[in-house]
Amino acid sequence: MSVAAPAREQTAGFIAPTEYSARIPDLLRRRIGPIRFEQWFDGKTRWIAEGHHLRVVVGNAFAANWIRNKFFQDIRAVAQAVLGGEPELLIELAVPPTAGDSRSDSAPPAPPRPDCAPAGRPVGQAGGASLNPRYRLEEFVAGPTNQLAYHAARRVADDPRREFNPLFIHGQCGLGKTHLLQGVCHYLRQAHPEKRWLYLTGEQFTNEFLEAIKANRMESFRRRLRQADLLAIDDVHFFASKRRTQEEFLHTFDQIDANNRQVILACDSSPRDIAALSEALRSRFVSGMVIRIDPPDLPTRLEILRRFLNHRQWRVSDLVLMQLAQAPVASVRELEGLAVQMVARSELGERATGNASGKSSSTLLIRELHDRLRPPAPVAIDRIVKTAADFFAIPPGALMGASRRRLTATARAVAMYLARQHSHMSFPDIGRAIGGRNHSTVIGACRRIEAQIAAGAVIYWNTPDGPRHRAMAEILQHIAAQLRRPP
Repeated sequence: MSVAAPAREQTAGFIAPTEYSARIPDLLRRRIGPIRFEQWFDGKTRWIAEGHHLRVVVGNAFAANWIRNKFFQDIRAVAQAVLGGEPELLIELAVPPTAGDSRSDSAPPAPPRPDCAPAGRPVGQAGGASLNPRYRLEEFVAGPTNQLAYHAARRVADDPRREFNPLFIHGQCGLGKTHLLQGVCHYLRQAHPEKRWLYLTGEQFTNEFLEAIKANRMESFRRRLRQADLLAIDDVHFFASKRRTQEEFLHTFDQIDANNRQVILACDSSPRDIAALSEALRSRFVSGMVIRIDPPDLPTRLEILRRFLNHRQWRVSDLVLMQLAQAPVASVRELEGLAVQMVARSELGERATGNASGKSSSTLLIRELHDRLRPPAPVAIDRIVKTAADFFAIPPGALMGASRRRLTATARAVAMYLARQHSHMSFPDIGRAIGGRNHSTVIGACRRIEAQIAAGAVIYWNTPDGPRHRAMAEILQHIAAQLRRPP
C-alpha cells in the first residue's frame, strides 16, 4: 500500500512536506536567540524535513562546521519536539548551481554529482575520491620549497609520460601534495578531455580491490584502473603491510607503464622510508622522479594567506597577515585553518560589540592569536586512551589489542585523533603507544575522523545503560573537555 506524498511547501527558507515541520526554524530562533539565528541561519540555510530525517543545507564548509559544533544539540532538540522520536540529523553543504541551471534559488539542492571524465572512461568519483574545486594548478602557490614538485606536476599535466614515470611527491601532511595530484586531474579534464584519468587514495584503492575480490569482479576493477591515461594515487603509505594490495598495485603499475601511460603518487614518507613495503614496489617508486615538498618559507606563506583570504573576500591588516604568516605551524592546512579561526572570531566579536575600528581590532586579533598559539600542557597517552574507552563503555585494553569490532575500532581511532591533538606525540609514537601500530595506521585513523566530522556523521553504539548515539564532532568535544580538566 502506498500513500502519495503531500505537496512540498516553502516558508521562510524552509522546504518541508507539511506546515507542521516548518515550525523548526521558528522554534530554533526562540531557543538560541534572534541574534545568533540571524548570524548563522536566517537566509543562509535550507531545511529539508522528510519523515524522520532532517537535512540542514549550508552554503560553505566553515559555516557547516560551526553549526555542527555549536548548534547540533539545539537543532536536534527542536527536531525531536517537532518531528517526534529520534530524527536523523544531517548538516551538509549546498551544491552550487551550474551555468545554465534553471532551478530557482528556493529549490532543494541536488545531491553532489561525481567529477566525470568522458563517457565510457574512468571517472574521478566512481568508487574513488571527488576533486576539490580549489585544488587547481593555477591556484597552487609555488615557492623555493615546493617549486620543483609544482613544475614536475605541470610537465605531467601538459604531456603525461613525457619524461618520468612515476612522479612520486612526498612530504609532511598539509603541504600541498593532494593539491598537486588533483590539480593535474583538473587540468586534464579541462585541457585534454580525451584523456582518461582516475584519482584515488591508497585506502580507497585497497577497499575497492578487496570488494572486487569478494564480488568476483576483478576483471572490471583491473580494466577500470589499467586503461587510465593517468592514475593518481594519494596516501600510498596506506599500502604498508598489505601484501596482497601491494602485489595488485605492482601489476597495475607495470601494465600502465608498459602502455606508456602516467602514474602520480603522493605519500607522507619517501619510498625508502615506507615501512613494510615490498622491494619490488619500492624499486618501481624510486625508478621515476621522487620529489620532496618542505614547509613553505615566509614569503610563500604570506602569498598563500593573501590568496586564501582574498578568495573568501576577508580583509585583515598587513600587520595581522604578517603575524599569521609567522605562526609556529608547519603545514599550509594548519595555516589556513588558523586564518579561518582568527578572522571568524574577529568578525563575530565586532558584530557583538559594534566595534569595527581597524587598529584596535587588529591589536585584539594579534593578542588572541598569541594566546591561542601558546602550547598547552601535553596529556598522557594512557589518559587519552582510558577517557576514550570510558566514553564508549569498553575496556581500555580493547583499544590496545587487535580487535576489529566496529565500536572498538571507532574508539581507537578517536583516541589516536585526540592523542595527535593533545599529547604532542608524533604519528609513529602514537602508533607504538596504542598497540604497537605503524604511523600509517594512525594517519588513516585521523583522516577518517576528520572526514566523519566534515560529513556530520552520527555514531551509534550500545552501553549497559542502553543504546546511545551522538555526532562525532560532539564526541570529540566531550572527550577533549574531559582531557582539559585537571587529572
